[in-house]
Parts: sequence; C-alpha cells; structure tokens
Amino acid sequence: DEAVAMLTEATAQGHMEAHTYLAVVFEFGKGVAQDDGRAFELYRQAARQGYTISQFNLGNMYRHGKGCEQSDERAAEWWAKAAEQGD
Repeated sequence: DEAVAMLTEATAQGHMEAHTYLAVVFEFGKGVAQDDGRAFELYRQAARQGYTISQFNLGNMYRHGKGCEQSDERAAEWWAKAAEQGD
C-alpha cells in the first residue's frame, strides 16, 4: 500500500508524527496485518522523543498489554508525561 510505504519512509527519516500514524495502522490492521508489537515499538520511539499523542497511546498499550507486558504503573507514567505537555 502506497500510504504505508510513504509512512515507513517518513519514519526512517525520523518524523515522529509518521511514527504515530504508522503505529495506528499496525495497531488496528488498517491495510496491513494487525501487529501490536510493531505498533508498540513505533509508539515507544515517538514517545521517547516527546511526541504527546504517542505517549498517550503508549500508555494505552501498557494498560491493555498490547505488544508488551500489561502494566498499569507504566501506563500511568506515560499518561502523566503526555499530560505534562498539555497538548
């Protein structure tokens, strides 16, 4: 799919927004095989760079154990980081 290819290229160039969009694609299987592990890694990469939406979504992944070991504590940590930014 052309959109996935474009997002993949943008992530390779370090665009955090593209990381988040591509993570959503994999999390929900939009035009690709659903892959929580890939979604988790993409969210985590952007979250570590301070991208608020990815921080919030990474918290959700931890909360539900999607692509990672379930952890309410880690979920709360990432939600707090997102909230601190006020976006």
